[in-house]
Amino acid sequence: MLKWCSYCQRFTGEAPEYGDFSITHGLCADCEAKHYWSLEGRELAHAQFLRDIFGRLFIAGRNNNVQTAKAVIDEAIGASCRPVDILIGMIAPMLYQIGEDWKTGVLSVEGEHRFTAFCEEVIELITARMSALGQAPRASPSGQFLLMNAPGNTHTLAIRILALWLGSRGVHAEIVDGPVDFAGLHKRLVATKPRYLLISMALAEQREAVADIARRVAALPASGRPHVIVGGYAVKTGLVPAVAGADLVTDISSLDFG
Repeated sequence: MLKWCSYCQRFTGEAPEYGDFSITHGLCADCEAKHYWSLEGRELAHAQFLRDIFGRLFIAGRNNNVQTAKAVIDEAIGASCRPVDILIGMIAPMLYQIGEDWKTGVLSVEGEHRFTAFCEEVIELITARMSALGQAPRASPSGQFLLMNAPGNTHTLAIRILALWLGSRGVHAEIVDGPVDFAGLHKRLVATKPRYLLISMALAEQREAVADIARRVAALPASGRPHVIVGGYAVKTGLVPAVAGADLVTDISSLDFG
């Protein structure tokens, strides 16, 4: 489930069941420390507002209606939702749900392509809103995250969203954009010296290829060996309970960014 703060309306992470992309509410650490838990009426109003925004965005995506999405996003920003939280806490879960709908036959290939194009436009829209509000990712030294898809994943939307969200927290992230063999990946690792290599895995069938990458990374010299982490739909939904040589993460916000 997707955790949002009922008071400040920020995305705070995920909670079991990780395959359930509905919104649940609590308070972030800052708001809890300020005793905002006592404002029950306001919390309930915010909770309903966020569920409504999520539902309207999803319908806009189903209908490929970017103009409606623009109006909904502007409404959410006007109500103090941060653009980056809309991305990581609403648009990214929609991508997972659409992937599930395609896999089960609820959505056609053509429908999946339309939704992907819709998300591309929405990401550009929200990125522009972030810049206008001075919330674009802050400059930060390299060497923290290198994000890549598992071999076979063709869309980079999810890792692009994750890079923006990490950047909003002052965590530098770079993306491997497109297919790359291990020699190419090694060059990126040497150039960026990341602390973490995070691999997004959509399907259980990709586990062996991901494990092969983890094995090759483990054989690198210690000075150039990042910590391999695997996330994505296959991990969130329990399709892949383990990957040799890597740690699994269902909630990126649980990582130590220090």
